[in-house]
Amino acid sequence: MIEDKDEDENKEMGYLEKSKLPYSLLLDPKTGRAAAYTSTHRLIAPLASPALVAFAQAHTSHSMPWDESKRDPSNKWRPLPDWVSDDVRARCVLIWIERGSAAPDAYWRSIPAK
Repeated sequence: MIEDKDEDENKEMGYLEKSKLPYSLLLDPKTGRAAAYTSTHRLIAPLASPALVAFAQAHTSHSMPWDESKRDPSNKWRPLPDWVSDDVRARCVLIWIERGSAAPDAYWRSIPAK
């Protein structure tokens, strides 16, 4: 089994595998709660793990306050999790995790899944 794990770690990650990893977080800076989204803005973790939040904060490529005017009313594009009430939404920040086509697969594998 250990050999299989080593083999997986040495296998090149494909685009599809990378696209399923967290790409951005909607963060409530007051509480530290966050929701995680893929690069296609699909919600993959309504409540991101502390490890993912810490990773994203340490590897932020850019951030911006939540802009309600850009919200998708159908809630298909970056849907809000249940814990995001109106007052919470007003203080939320979107943060994007540092990535790049040249990033080594070891970096991609270090991104917590949720």
